[in-house]
Amino acid sequence: MSWPAADFVDALSVVGWPWQLTGFLALLLLFPDGLLAGRRWVVIAVGVPVSALSVGVAMTVTMDYGEPRYFTAPLLVPEPIAMPLMIGALTFLLAVVVACSISVVLRYRRGDERTKQQLRWLILATGAVVALMVASWIVNSFGLIGEAAYSAFLLGILVLVPAAVAIAVLRYDLFEIDRILSDSVAWVLTTLIAAALLAAGVVLTGYLAGRDSVIGLTGSVFLVAILVLPLYRRIHGAVGRLLDRYRTVLVAQIERFVEQVRDGSAEPEEVEQVLRSAVRDPELTLLLTDPAGTGLVDLTGTGQVAGNDRVGVPLRTASADIGVILVRPGSMRRLRRAKLAASTARLPIEVSRLRIGLRRALTEVDESRRRLVSATIDERRRLERDLHDGAQQQLVAIGMQLRAAQYRLRPDDPVSDDLELAVERLEATVGELRRLAHGVRPASLDDGLPAALARLGAECPLPVDFVVEETASSEVVTVTAYFVVAEAMANVLKHARASRIGITVERQGDRLHVAVIDDGIGGVPVGAGLTALRDRVGSVGGRLSVTCGPTGGTTVEAVLPCAS
Repeated sequence: MSWPAADFVDALSVVGWPWQLTGFLALLLLFPDGLLAGRRWVVIAVGVPVSALSVGVAMTVTMDYGEPRYFTAPLLVPEPIAMPLMIGALTFLLAVVVACSISVVLRYRRGDERTKQQLRWLILATGAVVALMVASWIVNSFGLIGEAAYSAFLLGILVLVPAAVAIAVLRYDLFEIDRILSDSVAWVLTTLIAAALLAAGVVLTGYLAGRDSVIGLTGSVFLVAILVLPLYRRIHGAVGRLLDRYRTVLVAQIERFVEQVRDGSAEPEEVEQVLRSAVRDPELTLLLTDPAGTGLVDLTGTGQVAGNDRVGVPLRTASADIGVILVRPGSMRRLRRAKLAASTARLPIEVSRLRIGLRRALTEVDESRRRLVSATIDERRRLERDLHDGAQQQLVAIGMQLRAAQYRLRPDDPVSDDLELAVERLEATVGELRRLAHGVRPASLDDGLPAALARLGAECPLPVDFVVEETASSEVVTVTAYFVVAEAMANVLKHARASRIGITVERQGDRLHVAVIDDGIGGVPVGAGLTALRDRVGSVGGRLSVTCGPTGGTTVEAVLPCAS
């Protein structure tokens, strides 16, 4: 006993499957704005129901052939016409499906960023549905679970597609759909190509070594296993440039910069400009945690406060916070891109932070050294005054008393000779003290550096050419410049065999340039004097260089900071 109209319902379940595609094809044509891509697409829109109807009619009038369980169609066509009719109807349906897919591609290429984001959700769901449909066909063809094999395909149509559309409309930037889509496509393509390579390898080895060759099968599997990872990387890169171009370009740009930092062709502090270009935010600001623990600083080490009109992307390591990236407010996708950029550029960011601490430490060392040098100069000046006003004056007074006592004696008194010897020794001692006091700080500097150098040149046996500017600089720099010239002139007289000496002192920006040039035999003198002079120049934050000309002559040049 059968139900009334059971045959009709059974036939309807078979011929009605093309109509399950009409809603999906209409979605491909109209999503996401509800409009067709152009006027010409009206033909395709009409073709969607017509193609489904044509397949249904073709199946209805040819139902008896090859399917004995179905009732004989009342309009059964002759058997020679049945197969061409079915093939034509299916070809028409396939053409409509391809046209609807092309509509999605055109809409994607012409759309703005939001439209592309929404279409990616639809593409992902469509790909999943197609994969489920192919899997259902394969399972059904092997007769594993019968008609139930199509349950997964129907689940995809009824659940995955509506869910993807809902997310695309309401929260299209909820997840990294670009990465999910590109990774999925890359894995699918890699799997298909690997399967094709394995099949080709098995067929080839079976032909060469026999179908039952275990070695051939093992070799094919081993070869494919070796090729899978590099194959996936190449496919992933190509698919990423196509489906997730922004992310792929961003990562490639930052990774290229990281390599430049590693090989020394770029400075880590350029990371902020690279991040601005990669994230496409010209106002992006990178703030780093001060190694001294005083808050946030920029790449120059200057303290900064995060603005309220910016969104902060924190930078963290496993043990501590290292900074924050401030970007313009925007979508979740923009924030994810900023996080990705920060993660990829972690090396130059961390190096920049460490260099801030290093520069600060070096600055503190330089300042401490300058304070010590300044204190030493002040102490030398105090010692000079003490020697001049204290011990030296007392010795002069003692000498005058001894000379007065000598004058009161008779000329032939033997004590007079002893007093004369004592006075001469006192005069020698006073001269030695005067030389010591002047060695601590030349008294000629009281009239300024040009006057002191002019006096130094006047005492030189060689002609001296002066180009000396009156510059406002600290006492430490003035004394250092004087000793540079004095030591260089002494080396010329000792080693150079020169006929003339040139002295240049001029200010260039915030630096004082001191140069002593001779026309002698050339060569760099080696000795404690030049080493001590280099240490003296370095103690005030300057640098000393000694160069020789190709035909002779030597140049001693010192560059000193005027603000030291």
